[in-house]
Amino acid sequence: MQKSRSLVRQRPAIVFAGISAAFLLTVICYWPSLSGPFVFDDIPNLELLGSGGGLTSPDKYVEFIFSAESSTLGRPVSLFSFTLNGQDWPTDPRPFRVTNLLLHLVNGLLVFLLTRAIFSTSHRPETAEKLALLCMTLWLLHPLLVSTTAYIVQRMTQLGALFTLAGLLCYVRGRRHLAEQAPKGWAWIVGGMGFCGALALLSKETGILLPGFALVLEVTVFRSNVLPDRTRKILLALFCFPLAALLLYFAFDWRSLQAGFNYRPFSMSERLMTQAVVLVDYLQQAIAPRLSGLGIFHDDYPVSRGLLRPVATLAGFAVIIALAVFALVARKKWPFISLGILWFFVGHSLEAGPIALELYFEHRNYLPLLGPLIAIVSLLPNLSQRILRLLPVVVFLVISLECFLTWQAAAPWGSESRLMQTALVEHPDSLRARQYVANRYIIHGMHQEALEVQKALAEKYPQHASTRLSILNLSCLLGLLSAEDLQTATKFVEQADFDSQIVGFLGPLIANVTADHCDTLDPEGLHSLFDAVLLNPHMGQNSSLGGAVYYHKGILYEISGRLDDALASLDLSYEARPEIDIRLQQVVWLLTAGRLDEAQRYLDLARQHEYGFFSIKDLRASDLNILQEQIDGTRHESD
Repeated sequence: MQKSRSLVRQRPAIVFAGISAAFLLTVICYWPSLSGPFVFDDIPNLELLGSGGGLTSPDKYVEFIFSAESSTLGRPVSLFSFTLNGQDWPTDPRPFRVTNLLLHLVNGLLVFLLTRAIFSTSHRPETAEKLALLCMTLWLLHPLLVSTTAYIVQRMTQLGALFTLAGLLCYVRGRRHLAEQAPKGWAWIVGGMGFCGALALLSKETGILLPGFALVLEVTVFRSNVLPDRTRKILLALFCFPLAALLLYFAFDWRSLQAGFNYRPFSMSERLMTQAVVLVDYLQQAIAPRLSGLGIFHDDYPVSRGLLRPVATLAGFAVIIALAVFALVARKKWPFISLGILWFFVGHSLEAGPIALELYFEHRNYLPLLGPLIAIVSLLPNLSQRILRLLPVVVFLVISLECFLTWQAAAPWGSESRLMQTALVEHPDSLRARQYVANRYIIHGMHQEALEVQKALAEKYPQHASTRLSILNLSCLLGLLSAEDLQTATKFVEQADFDSQIVGFLGPLIANVTADHCDTLDPEGLHSLFDAVLLNPHMGQNSSLGGAVYYHKGILYEISGRLDDALASLDLSYEARPEIDIRLQQVVWLLTAGRLDEAQRYLDLARQHEYGFFSIKDLRASDLNILQEQIDGTRHESD
């Protein structure tokens, strides 16, 4: 008895030591990544920190926080977190990376607390703590999560997971009180989950899945916790309602969902078929982690064109259906395994659904990965005594392997050159990986090397528009551009496949014209090229791309002294993609030209600009007021 009491007193210290050891291993594994640069999507998402001179006033903070265009709601919570690490651009990436790592550790702690509560439904407290510690450690150190933690912009995924886990902890606590202290239980479930769910949703759209995870917990590990029939029905309805609302949204917005695939190299049905292969791939990596193929470039993932094209598509559906049926049938006998399977599928249900997203990204496993780990760890107490004696050695070897794989996967994130090399080795058929290499060459002034890469890409991907524009830009810089090259490129762009990346080459082309880098490229030739994009049946109808082209046409007109044409182009740009800076640019042009009445009209239009779902106005009040003072001052001087 005395020995038992001593162990009880020692348990908190043992748990603390276990968590500390897991945290230390995680920091060591990710340490090489902390010195890395901003990469890929980091830049377009974070460069707005420096818009208008940086976050120098409250309205500019709010404008940045509500600047996300990924959805109707935006991701204000995630964007707010970035302002804690930098208020200008360019800025130091290290604080962003350190914050991501700290969030990963916090999420690990929440994973421990949640899994301890889950395992406590069937095991003694000390057993539940051991299983939760192992589950947390395996999750923290899994190499599949490197591209979430080391990829700065994926903090959005981390924060969505953080508030989802916090919401589930509120559910667990409320569920325990629901039978005997119903008001307290409902307060935790409705209030706690509602608050955390809102924060999760405002971090990333996957936050809508919080009720789905709670529903899975309810029908598996908590189904044996008896509740009054009416209370249980209300609880299930509460969890099903947001999911039903999501399905209704898909149903009513079906045309928009289908329209999104007009700009993808695959159809909705092809994406859904491919996701069957992708989910099985994710599961394999969850159970047996591997180093090859990891990274941020997965545009080379093969598209399923039919159930037997390839055969893995049909096999993927068979595996998914078999697992889902087993999970539903085995809820009573194997609740933790059932939970793990259903958790994984719920976690992927949104991003593996009928939305025109990329086919494959590792960061989508950040929270779903916990399901397979719970299922695997839950089997350990059922092992024979002979196997249990060997378990510490097996666990040590598994954790050691995970540490090695995660350290190896994290190391390239700390070096731009190594990240480029790794991307090419792991994804030799990835167009984006090779474009990334070419763009880094351009940034470092290595134009000849970049041109060679782009020419090789043009041969391999003959319908890719941004590659041709990059070749045009580089040829001009190197003095190799001929009139025939420009004419050929213009005709090509008019029929090329959709490619949103061409936006990044419009500005450099204008810079080449204004700097007279080559005689071949003049304003009229460049307007013809831009018009070819607008005439392209694959690209001209896309509002974001069309708006960008009209904006650059306006800039080019203004440089050529054709102000009315410039204003008209920016009007079309604003109509396609409303951004207040377009209006402010028009005001500045008109003010400079002395056309004060028109400047005032456009300034009034700028004051009417609204930001996103929340319909916020006057975020740029300071900029608007400065322009108003300039207009009024100019009027006063002229009087």
